Amino acid sequence: MISQRHLIDVLKAGVARARYLVDIATEFHGAEITTEYLLTAAIASEFIEKHRETKIECLNRTLVNAMTAKTGVSRKPLGSQRTDIVVLNAMMPVAMIEVKIGVKSLAKIQGDIEKIIDTIALLKPGYASQLIGAVVFQVHVKATKRKRLTTKAEFRVAVELIEQRIRSALASYAKGRPDYRFQMHALQKKDGGITERALETIGDQTSWGAEGHATRYHAVIIRSTVRRPSPPETIAELKQHSLS
Repeated sequence: MISQRHLIDVLKAGVARARYLVDIATEFHGAEITTEYLLTAAIASEFIEKHRETKIECLNRTLVNAMTAKTGVSRKPLGSQRTDIVVLNAMMPVAMIEVKIGVKSLAKIQGDIEKIIDTIALLKPGYASQLIGAVVFQVHVKATKRKRLTTKAEFRVAVELIEQRIRSALASYAKGRPDYRFQMHALQKKDGGITERALETIGDQTSWGAEGHATRYHAVIIRSTVRRPSPPETIAELKQHSLS
């Protein structure tokens, strides 16, 4: 098993690893991550370094196998769907993680959420209740000709508007999915990822330098609310449990 707290801590560490690489490349001015592979690799590396069995681009239908699947379910609806990162425990799935950049609304990650839900729905209650889904996503705000942002306060307001819009949409979406619980977690400190526009001073001359930005990371955590069955106490219960 993996605890939700531990999962979130590893996701935070993975985000910090990816951000550090970007910081080095930009002389610590920071920037958005422009490829999901970098963020995926950084998070996967954190799990591997903690000696977790980790698979990248894992076929979802391999998670719904003879041991974990509900009786009589078909894996055909899963097709060739893959999950960016899967964490296993003794070959049983305990975490499914999707990674997405360029997010400004829930619509951008809704497909990833539903892909995880579709897989959990095919598992026996015991496995479904233990598996934690997560969609890690990046929100990036930059200055434009129409909206000139320069200070940390201006970038903070702009990015928080997007984050609040996603939270509100997630709350509405959750009402139609009563068998699952959804929580949105920040993967940085409150003011993390906000960089104001640089000022460059040469002698007595001061001029604008590199543009500022807000580049922040969150995770939507997905848990099944189906109760895990009690351990069997008799032979008859054990037989029934193996079929459920």
